[in-house]
Amino acid sequence: MPLPSLNSLRTFESAARLKSFSQAAQELFVSPSAVSHQIRQLEQRLGVELFVRLDRQVVLSPAGERYYPQVKVGIETLLNATAQLLDKSDDKPAVIKMSVVPFFATRWLLPKLEDFRALYPHWQLKMQTSTVASDFTQEGFDLVIRRGTGPWPGMVGKLLCHERLAAVCHPNLVARVTSINDLLALPLLINAKVMSEWREWFESQQQTFKDPALSFDFQNTAQILDACLSGAGVALIDPVMISQELSQGKLVNLFDSSVVSLRQYFLVYPKAYQRHENIQLFEQWIFEKMAKDPLMSDRIPKS
Repeated sequence: MPLPSLNSLRTFESAARLKSFSQAAQELFVSPSAVSHQIRQLEQRLGVELFVRLDRQVVLSPAGERYYPQVKVGIETLLNATAQLLDKSDDKPAVIKMSVVPFFATRWLLPKLEDFRALYPHWQLKMQTSTVASDFTQEGFDLVIRRGTGPWPGMVGKLLCHERLAAVCHPNLVARVTSINDLLALPLLINAKVMSEWREWFESQQQTFKDPALSFDFQNTAQILDACLSGAGVALIDPVMISQELSQGKLVNLFDSSVVSLRQYFLVYPKAYQRHENIQLFEQWIFEKMAKDPLMSDRIPKS
């Protein structure tokens, strides 16, 4: 049997997804009668009824329910193939431009990018580090990795991993801490962009937070880590990101524990970019890399 026309299949996919002939007409920039005509022609060619027509709506018939998922996959495959073909026909360089929160970049991502380059040598990676919101149009980013809570309007935000926070310090300060409340007598190193973090950490331990006798504010976690290594005070840092310093005894996890942070790491990009080859490629790679990292086994989202 000859294949149905692509136009009729695309019309069917739109009407089935939107559950409306009129909304499908708006999406396809045709009249509702044209949608109805295409669906009727498709049903006649296939010899089955794909929709049940009710007074004010249409719903898929049992045959339509079986047919729709396969047609949807076919349409998406054609769209992806066309987008990739057009990208290459325009001679666009194979580039992935990203912005990554600094501490995650230096502590987890950068050491692993050599693996990406070995797997995909024809792809060029361009990375900047930043903690501020990005203008994808002005800055030309394909994706960003951010620490936060989401969601971001108009964006796809995929959870990379959960963050946990531990109270850590230089070994010279350990003797001065026998309980959580002792921390308030020591200098606390504070992330100025997340001023509530210490309060949240105390509350997670069912303890009351009070302003410490002394505190120092920093603009990012990398600065906090440097100060902590120098013995300047106590910091809240994810132990996975400083596993080397902890194993070497340069820092100590004061309570041999960590608590779930209210913030997480997300892969973020505009919804319009979902079918871009570079997005799909990097997304698949980084999620696979996360899954294979033994230190991240309790951090990655469960499927």
